[in-house]
Amino acid sequence: MNASLSILGTKIRQDAEGRFCLNDCHKAAGGENKNRPSIWADNCQTKALIAEIQAEAGIPALTSIKGGNASGTYAAKELVYAYAMWISPAFHLTVIRAFDALVTGQIAAPALSEQEIVAQALQITVRQVEELKAENAILAPKAEVAEKIASSDGLYTLNLSAKAAQMPLSQFTRAAHANGFIFKQNGKWNAYSDKVKAGYCYVKFHPYRDRDGDERFSPQVFFTPKGITRLVKITGQY
Repeated sequence: MNASLSILGTKIRQDAEGRFCLNDCHKAAGGENKNRPSIWADNCQTKALIAEIQAEAGIPALTSIKGGNASGTYAAKELVYAYAMWISPAFHLTVIRAFDALVTGQIAAPALSEQEIVAQALQITVRQVEELKAENAILAPKAEVAEKIASSDGLYTLNLSAKAAQMPLSQFTRAAHANGFIFKQNGKWNAYSDKVKAGYCYVKFHPYRDRDGDERFSPQVFFTPKGITRLVKITGQY
């Protein structure tokens, strides 16, 4: 790599073999004492990874240079990824993107000043507040409907349940099936026993005669107000 690697505005030095300085990475990550490269390198998993990389590469995957401007601990790219992951998922992602930018020749965004960071944070906060207000305006009427359903009595057929939930029948039945409320039995909807026991559903069986004249029973599923409310909460409708 001819271009130099930079992470969060910190230039990452390389040695003659192309390894990257973990001390510079540590500095870019904030320089906390708990994240020192020496602590990470002493980890058993790290040692195993170093041995594996060295066996393939044929050169030391981790080495130290003492004295002079180049002093520090230098590691292969794979170890830089592992070190970044050890620090935090956020820093790991930053390192991956920094390497991607280096490979593709993209220019990393310049580091922001403290004032710019604060200004952006305030803009994000204001935008989030506005989004929450808009969301609440949408959810408020739905919440009223949900409260009315939950406080009502009786049983609802699937068609009436869908209307009470303000959903098309097909959408309601798909959601009820996907979330383990109902299932198809001989082409008819039936309710799972645990949902019946929980008071979410009720099943009524209607007798009929088959082609041979034998008596059979066809299930009809009803939802209780409690069941409708539970389902729409799970699906995020309210």
